[in-house]
Amino acid sequence: MNYKYLISNKRSVREFKNQEIKESDFKIMKEYIHNSKKLLPEIKIDIKVFSKDKVYQKLKKIAGYNGHMIEAPNYIIILSEVNRGYIENSGYIGENLILKARDLGIDSCWVTFEDSNCIKEKLEIVSDKDVTAIIALGYGEAVKSKSSNTDSYRLGVDKIVYLDEWGKDASIEILEERGLLDAFSFARMAPSTLNRQPWRFIIDGGMVILAVRKDEFANEYEGKIDVGIVMLYFGVIIDTTMFDLKWTLGNVNKDYKIPNDYEIVGYCNI
Repeated sequence: MNYKYLISNKRSVREFKNQEIKESDFKIMKEYIHNSKKLLPEIKIDIKVFSKDKVYQKLKKIAGYNGHMIEAPNYIIILSEVNRGYIENSGYIGENLILKARDLGIDSCWVTFEDSNCIKEKLEIVSDKDVTAIIALGYGEAVKSKSSNTDSYRLGVDKIVYLDEWGKDASIEILEERGLLDAFSFARMAPSTLNRQPWRFIIDGGMVILAVRKDEFANEYEGKIDVGIVMLYFGVIIDTTMFDLKWTLGNVNKDYKIPNDYEIVGYCNI
């Protein structure tokens, strides 16, 4: 897949045509996810496909931002084993699935929710795994849909990447020299809750550290989904242009002078 094209042209859609997705396209998406890289491959997941008549009315006022459920012809539910990093892993997988859907000409939107058990009960899902993602899928209304990666409100690379420690800007020239400019440029396009752009990166020698902002505008679940998504965006560009990149979740035992409202959530070697 052309990840650069798909990320640059990705959009989040909230109004869909009344047109179901072909079963063959769902088969392609499932096979793609089965064979694609995961953030934590040891965590088992299930992917379930539902039509609107099985989901929309049952989840009205239960799922969606402030209870406003997205009405779409189809939905994908991701269920996951509960283990360290399982929500970040589902964010990584779910956004990768969204990119594959876009590759097939299918639009999408993440649907927020709070209670996995409630979702399973309403949708009559029998599983020992937790619901970790709900994704609405379909074909967007061209006039009412809008791009999700408009550059006008996004921070530049020079505002999200530091060199050695917090606040020490990494120049575009240095990032180009190290072959990292594209990866950071596409990472800045990652969607986040309320478009908060909560991520910052620190380059420390041969390591990239990811820190995210802690605030009241996103709950713990949303914050971890956002982490998985930005790790995917950075990772797929490195994977396709340089080498196979591996993220590690967790902190680094070093003082980077990070402010109190941020925390280190992961790192990778470059």
